[in-house]
Amino acid sequence: MEQRIEKSIDQVLESASAQLYMFSVGLGIVLVILGIFLFLAGKRTKGITGKTNAGLISVVIGIVAIVSGTVQMF
Repeated sequence: MEQRIEKSIDQVLESASAQLYMFSVGLGIVLVILGIFLFLAGKRTKGITGKTNAGLISVVIGIVAIVSGTVQMF
């Protein structure tokens, strides 16, 4: 009984893992786009502002999410 429950849980988690990796890549792309938008919006004003820093942080986190999701998929 216990082994059957473990097998079913393993199958569910295995099937969900591919979707989570794709979600990670998609979220990374959204973060990169948002980061570029914030960076460019922050550059229109003089000096380095919070928008510029938030944009750079979003781009870096987005790139890490894309690379991580891609590596784990393959």
